[in-house]
Amino acid sequence: MLRKSLLALATAALFTGCSSSSDAVPFDVANFTGSYSGTWTNTTFSSTGAASVTITDSGGDPMVAVDLDGNVFGGADPASESFTGMANLNDATLASTTSPVYGDVVSTLNGNGTITITGTNIPGGVDTFTLVGTIVNGQIQANVTITFDAGGSAAAVATLNIT
Repeated sequence: MLRKSLLALATAALFTGCSSSSDAVPFDVANFTGSYSGTWTNTTFSSTGAASVTITDSGGDPMVAVDLDGNVFGGADPASESFTGMANLNDATLASTTSPVYGDVVSTLNGNGTITITGTNIPGGVDTFTLVGTIVNGQIQANVTITFDAGGSAAAVATLNIT
């Protein structure tokens, strides 16, 4: 359970949500590149761990490496994973990427730093996760909601700073 929360957090740090055309900011991966480190906390089950996200420029597209430590999603410490987005004028998206830990992941990172990440078909007892957050002024902040196959939900938060 916690593991899925963390994935959402880490991936959330990678990609962001939608904005209207009136407040759209042109997307530039350089505004987000760097190594971020911090912690995640499952506020429902009181578990926590280290989190790191590294965003690099891959020909104008963001490449994101996520590493969550600890009892993530109620399981063992997952291996680091990398994701590559596709940038356009206003955002970068990650569509229909399947992760062995996070399931089917879709995400968006807007030029203004807003991140939205969702996961479905997640292995284990987690049904879905949704991560909503920002990457602003060298800091990633994310809120994650996790729903379980058996019903119920959990919440997690993460804060990472550029190092």
